[in-house]
Amino acid sequence: MYNKYIAIITAENKERYISETINSCLKQKINNKLKIIVVYSNLKNEKIIKYKFKKYKNIIFLKLLEKKKYPTQDQMYKIQSATKYIKNEWIMLLDGDDKFKTKKIKYLNKLSLKKNKLYLHNHEILYKNIIINYSNKFYKKFLIYKKLFNDWPEKVNTSSILISGNLLKNFYKKSKPYNWKYLAIDIQLVLFYFYKNKFNFVDEVLTEKIENINNLDKKFSNYIKKIYWIRRMEQHELTKILSGKMNYLDRIISLFFLKILK
Repeated sequence: MYNKYIAIITAENKERYISETINSCLKQKINNKLKIIVVYSNLKNEKIIKYKFKKYKNIIFLKLLEKKKYPTQDQMYKIQSATKYIKNEWIMLLDGDDKFKTKKIKYLNKLSLKKNKLYLHNHEILYKNIIINYSNKFYKKFLIYKKLFNDWPEKVNTSSILISGNLLKNFYKKSKPYNWKYLAIDIQLVLFYFYKNKFNFVDEVLTEKIENINNLDKKFSNYIKKIYWIRRMEQHELTKILSGKMNYLDRIISLFFLKILK
């Protein structure tokens, strides 16, 4: 029976990691309710990976001919393409270079989850073989910060998102996600349901995220690069559309750096 959980893995150019990523799903302590959809356009070791996992009837390899120009939009398109295989199961998103903790499904099964909410759980970071636990920024809890800067949730990570199939499909129908060049699906999904009061954070580490590789997060994490502030302004605009909030001081700072950086 593979009808309770579906893992959608975006595997584009993840040749080095995809085997371990798939195995992290197969090694779940409760895996007899799990379907795995591996989505990609380009995977150099495609034949090797398919052969390695050919005995698993719960794995679907979905190869797409179309590839979007912007990596964020391409990831979004691949996940949307996988929705034709889902109904209203619990969907676990997973980047092709991250891994689920073995206890993930077993832990989630113990929770009283509601399918009208998006869940974001905690994760740890693997950086040069060192495990790092992400700490909350204490100042973000203050009301004045939320009023002047932003009230965005922390620890947003694609591979830590749990969402029902209906909510995921509803997001694509109503949010116009391809309007943004640089906002990845994780922050778009989280903000979309956060401002609808359909968001819960689960403070349990259930995903291992790999850093120091060529991924989207690395590209956008450098404060002295203009693209960081371009993406931040997109996030402000999305926030305004979803909630009416302007985040005035944060927006002014972002505009300042946009002007001085080349």
